[in-house]
Amino acid sequence: MGTSVANYKIELNGSKLSPELTAAVEAVTVEDELNLPALFSIQLNMVNSASGMWRGTDLGSLKPGDPLKLSLGLDQPQPMISGEITSLDLNFGEHSVLDIRGYDLLHRLRSGTRSKVFLKKKDSDIAAEIAKEHGLTPVVEDTGTVHPYLFQNNQSNYEFLLERAALLDYELYADDKKLNFVKSRSVKAPALPEMSFKKDFERLNLELRALTRGSQVKVKGWDVKEKKELVAEAKTGDETTKMGGKESGFSLSAKAVGESPIAIMAENLLDMNEAKVRAAAAYNSRLRDFIAGEGMCWGNPQLRAGQTVKLLGMGERFSGIYYIVSTVHKFDSKGYTTTFKVKRTGL
Repeated sequence: MGTSVANYKIELNGSKLSPELTAAVEAVTVEDELNLPALFSIQLNMVNSASGMWRGTDLGSLKPGDPLKLSLGLDQPQPMISGEITSLDLNFGEHSVLDIRGYDLLHRLRSGTRSKVFLKKKDSDIAAEIAKEHGLTPVVEDTGTVHPYLFQNNQSNYEFLLERAALLDYELYADDKKLNFVKSRSVKAPALPEMSFKKDFERLNLELRALTRGSQVKVKGWDVKEKKELVAEAKTGDETTKMGGKESGFSLSAKAVGESPIAIMAENLLDMNEAKVRAAAAYNSRLRDFIAGEGMCWGNPQLRAGQTVKLLGMGERFSGIYYIVSTVHKFDSKGYTTTFKVKRTGL
């Protein structure tokens, strides 16, 4: 049986990177994190040792805005990011390097700010409208509530949608030319192969913290139409997932340090249903901070932010399902490695 070889593939402007530039690649990095544009970085050695000529310094084949696709993996590289170049960083010296940087297409939503009124629309409708404004195909999950009036107050489309997503426990991310506005993917069953500490990790550090805010979340507002107070609550039993654990982080924390109720004052609540959605979103987003972990393994292109994975070999309580919240994939002269951060809601 042969040994797998780390490999990568770069496509620039729809074509494979030229042999000259491919030969100059010294390192390739892809970083992704929940609710942030994914980042790529490609480092090129600018000196041609055979001719002593600079390569690519005229920027004839490289410029901001150029579409770039990058694949990483073992033997057969897997697509990792589809985006566009946003900067070229030239470093002249003893070891002259060109760093090509860019983001996936979510970064387009960060351009400029807007002041805009949305009338009689759901948050999912607004996300779809914004996606199309930036030339992206919307992939949205219905948010249900129709808002009579929402105001985007001198914010970028990214800031505005992220703000709306946080109120719903939704996530915002790009997948090639698709813009996704969907419920938190932390509730999904793992689609990745199980990983074991002794076999698959170089290292793994986990931190369990007693949660001191949010064991009960009350959202309070005013129903303008009915002229009465709205109060909705989320507490034990409202977890969207315990990630295979027997008890939630809030339940365990309450036994250790006591209950930690909070109240959130919410403006412009439409009805009790919206208040309940906000309370549950606040409760579950805080619950994911119960266990946080950081680890490293040999390059694994399947590990990506927004996926769940079953981690084993850490004892009965800590072994289980974890949510991947960020990854860094790096290919250089030392090989291909993946570092990742995870969270978990229960034990």
